[in-house]
Amino acid sequence: MLKRKITAKLEAWKAIAREKALLVVGARQVGKSFAIREFGKTHYACFVEINLFEDKRAREALSASVDVNDFVSRVTVLSGQAIVPGDTLVLIDEIQEAPDVVTMAKFLVEDGRCDWAFSGSMLETEFKGVRSYPVGSVHELPMHPLDFEEFCWAIGVSGEALEAVRRCCQDETPVEAYIHEALMANFRTYIVSGGMPEAVQRLVDSDGDISSVRQVLEGLNRQYRRDISKYAAVRSLQVQSIFDQLPVQLEGEARRFVLNSVDPQARYEKYQRDFVWLTNAGVALKTDLVDEPKSPLLKTANPMKFKLYQSDTGMLMARYPISLAQAAYLDEKDPNLGGVYENVVAQQLTAQGHQLFYYQTRKRGEVDFVVDAGNGKAVPIEVKSGRYYHAHAALDHVLETEGYNVDLGIVLSRGNIERRGKVLYLPLYALPFLPLYLGARVPKGFKLQVRKV
Repeated sequence: MLKRKITAKLEAWKAIAREKALLVVGARQVGKSFAIREFGKTHYACFVEINLFEDKRAREALSASVDVNDFVSRVTVLSGQAIVPGDTLVLIDEIQEAPDVVTMAKFLVEDGRCDWAFSGSMLETEFKGVRSYPVGSVHELPMHPLDFEEFCWAIGVSGEALEAVRRCCQDETPVEAYIHEALMANFRTYIVSGGMPEAVQRLVDSDGDISSVRQVLEGLNRQYRRDISKYAAVRSLQVQSIFDQLPVQLEGEARRFVLNSVDPQARYEKYQRDFVWLTNAGVALKTDLVDEPKSPLLKTANPMKFKLYQSDTGMLMARYPISLAQAAYLDEKDPNLGGVYENVVAQQLTAQGHQLFYYQTRKRGEVDFVVDAGNGKAVPIEVKSGRYYHAHAALDHVLETEGYNVDLGIVLSRGNIERRGKVLYLPLYALPFLPLYLGARVPKGFKLQVRKV
């Protein structure tokens, strides 16, 4: 069973479950239902689960309930289970199939017989049509694919090794060479497999069979396209066109999403809702350009100029030829994987709760990410996939500009931990420890090998 960080958040929610129902939001197949199910079975005397996608009768029955007593009665009849008052968790899964059901949350919480959890896919896009969203009665938890630390737990990296990296990040001292090399290899494996639970489990169970892992990831990409057809309604063709362009745009010369690749006559205003849909659905990660790398970054953000990443890097890699995955794992000099490496960082920053921004100047180039840190300052982050990572003109420009008031820049690369003035160099596998500098946020054939450290 994969260990997930959300378990600790579920435990914290349980302490207030008499006051709020739980709503776990996130893209399809990131592990929402599994996490709640395992939590319910281990923390309650009784766990009840109803899936509104699989059970049409349940969907119709719960939607037709007239009050709380009727709703609870229908749950017991549909599940065939008798609840244990005060010690039962009820999960209503795939809630997007009947989003109005969530309007019962306020009254279910007040009833107090059970704790209630709702989850599903494409949620934020679907709830726009809810008659009366129960503000104040629902505790929302976002869930994402496994981040790199969760991936390390899954493949058996020891807690001692991760703790050693954390201490080195805190002290700004190099990581021991054998740990550094092993974790860099595991990071390259993560690039290929990503963090979708089914793909990570297949990686572990198949002893690193890349063909087997890619089969899972290709299936997930197909599932996402089907979901777009189902939930994006009249705009499904436009949303699918954007989704199809993701791997192309990330490796393009413009280094940002070019709208005329979708439609020669495209204007952002016409497609704005489509990009919002993909982002809210957890399919894509939108990174807006800022005019100034100063906190709060949203103040100068330009949503019409942006980069678009895929929510899981493994799914992105599965859309490229398998030769690219092999090159990434073997750490070959060619091809250039800059966009893929950026995608991993975007994925990790999102999991840590950060809104994504980047900065660009015509003369100095681009800073891949800029983050609002907990101390009220902006922190620019450069991502280097190559072997020459000490050159970063755009980052230097930001650090040298007095008006920006930036006193820390981070370069993520294959190198070890190193400090040069305002620039801190961190190995890419140190992504889980970025909160040390950014402030904690509410975080058959070719074989891939994982190294036990």
